[in-house]
Amino acid sequence: MSVQSLSRQVLETAGIKLVNSTELYPALHQPGDAGLPMLQVDNSLGSALIALQGAHLMSFRPAGQREMLWVSPKALLQSGKPIRGGIPLCMPWFGPSPDGKVLHGFARIMEWSVVSVELAQNGATHLALELRGDASVSALWPHAFVFRLDILVGKELKLGITVENCSNQDAPLAFAFHTYLAVADVAKARVAGLEGTTYIDKMDNSTRKTQSGEVTISAPTTRFYLDVPAQQIVNSSSGQIIIESNAKGSVVWNAWSDDKNIFDLGEGNHVGYLCVERGDFADHAVTLQPGGKYRTWMILAY
Repeated sequence: MSVQSLSRQVLETAGIKLVNSTELYPALHQPGDAGLPMLQVDNSLGSALIALQGAHLMSFRPAGQREMLWVSPKALLQSGKPIRGGIPLCMPWFGPSPDGKVLHGFARIMEWSVVSVELAQNGATHLALELRGDASVSALWPHAFVFRLDILVGKELKLGITVENCSNQDAPLAFAFHTYLAVADVAKARVAGLEGTTYIDKMDNSTRKTQSGEVTISAPTTRFYLDVPAQQIVNSSSGQIIIESNAKGSVVWNAWSDDKNIFDLGEGNHVGYLCVERGDFADHAVTLQPGGKYRTWMILAY
């Protein structure tokens, strides 16, 4: 079932409107661009925007609150191109592919289908998107599969991911909610909840270190934290963001001055975001047996 097979009446009853990225992000499009289909969710508790490409959260704003997610002012909103910002879903691998070329998997650049929408009794909106494929989708991950993302938009944003290996072979899997949080000034932000954990410092030859105190950003930063507590709290001059997940890992990333070398980020734009991601990668990557399922979830709240 694709979103086109759901009537606009069904979508609107659940507080969902089908829109195009050209309407919402005109500055990120050239004249004549086709844009990307997106779902605009509005209810009494909050609002969200989801691109069907990648089942990609572009925006989340609880009622009466500020925007929680950050999208690059140089993001590409084109078919088959990764979107810089929001919450990309990195899978079925995290980081470079086995051949070292394709970054963060294929799920974030393929169009997902809407399989259900519902307005809950408490006023929250629940929707589910799926991506299905067989071994022909990727020579680097040659397995039949079903990926499902459940989204609950209310005072909090709740995301649940399910990966099913439908092939007859073991399937290696790594996953991350690659969350870009909006902050007024990343240099003044700090992350609590990772104190005392071990991390892999990708900026220092993947040396393993122990986190001392809260995490702060003052240089290009890429750290893979292992065996982390369920909750982290991001404090900044914009306010507090609470992240909770059952995933075992967390990534803290900011390009800092390297932003000028990333074409869809741009010089000076590192100031406005801090990536605090939850997932299972590195030491916590898994192997799904035939018919096996992987599940994880994340909640974002003020």
